[in-house]
Amino acid sequence: MEKGFTDYFKQMKRGPQIITLKDAGIISAYTGLCSGMKVLDAGIGSGALTAYMANIVKPKGKVYAYDIRKDFIKIAETNLKKMKLLKYVTIKNKNVYKGIDEKVLDVITLDLSEPWKALKHAKKALKTGGFLVCYLPTITQASRLCKELQTAGMTLIKATKVIEHPWIIKGRIVRPETMIIGHTGFLIFARKLQK
Repeated sequence: MEKGFTDYFKQMKRGPQIITLKDAGIISAYTGLCSGMKVLDAGIGSGALTAYMANIVKPKGKVYAYDIRKDFIKIAETNLKKMKLLKYVTIKNKNVYKGIDEKVLDVITLDLSEPWKALKHAKKALKTGGFLVCYLPTITQASRLCKELQTAGMTLIKATKVIEHPWIIKGRIVRPETMIIGHTGFLIFARKLQK
């Protein structure tokens, strides 16, 4: 059997915790991610979300990925090469808190501990109507970000988290699994609705 994207995704080398398929899926759904879009992913980590988005925006789109840690960048590059997606990604050893080089972006994702420090730069880099998505492990971070969005002139669209509860269906056995894929992170969706 020939391996597909999700096979590679599930087997990717991990350094830091990855954004899972359940969360990546909701990010693409709510932002309308599609081929040809320009996206920035800050906090590349192991490259999971970068790879997921690159697989969608290819062949004409581009993902720009920032991280301050060279060891994480090395892991992400290895994963992207194995998935044959590196040519759709430009990786920069850069701190998004200090600025964003790209402009007229469709989507920006921030997987960072203090995303509010990048809001001014994100607003400048997004096209009007563009989406900002922040992935945060704690509700205190999410709450602070939502307050800071107003100050930055961004519009909060949705704050959510996704819980996946698999089922066992085998012959006459039909029941929920005892283990669920619960809290991975809060997802905050915002938009730049005016210049």
